Amino acid sequence: MSGEIQRPRVYIVDGDESARRAYRQLLQSLSYVIDDFANGTSFLSGADLESAGCVVLDSQLGDMSGVELHDRLRAISSPLSVVFVCSSGDVPSAVACMRSGASHYLLKPIREQQLLDIVNRALRKSSLEAEQALVRRAVTAHLARLTPRERQVLMQLVDGVQYERVSSSLGITKRTVEAHRRQIMEKMGARTLPQLLQQLARVGWPPKSTSHSSVAH
Repeated sequence: MSGEIQRPRVYIVDGDESARRAYRQLLQSLSYVIDDFANGTSFLSGADLESAGCVVLDSQLGDMSGVELHDRLRAISSPLSVVFVCSSGDVPSAVACMRSGASHYLLKPIREQQLLDIVNRALRKSSLEAEQALVRRAVTAHLARLTPRERQVLMQLVDGVQYERVSSSLGITKRTVEAHRRQIMEKMGARTLPQLLQQLARVGWPPKSTSHSSVAH
């Protein structure tokens, strides 16, 4: 079903066919779903970049560096967790990527149990991030259903403005404010104002640049 969190998948991206085969055999022993790619371009075109999963990524690929591939995943806010595999000379690059969001890095030669432990950890992290992203998309979709007037009312309610002041500010009756509030709660799928505020906080709404902007009368 569309919108559901899919089963996490492990991607192996390495130009060395023997390395890909070894990783696949090891990870399949624990019934992981595995896809492998020989370079970054084929991975970017063939992988599901919007769902949970882990990328076991060699730091040096034929068409791009592992760092560049990681940057591309970050640019599209992919929930995929990246585990770098590198030689000792590539450690500085791997550490820099970890600081910018990569899950971990492994030095060659890789110990099998260490790889399994780190992939498990990366998959848990990715699943959580994918679930959070799904919630954010749902809240954003709900917000898109609000009318301009409902957005004006919501913005003032978020700022803690009482009904009487909202009514005066927008030039509408208190009963109309209450009706807008009911419509907002229904469209947002929230039962209480605290629940609604929690949803809005997840998507950073309203943006600071508009939270105190003037409203039309």
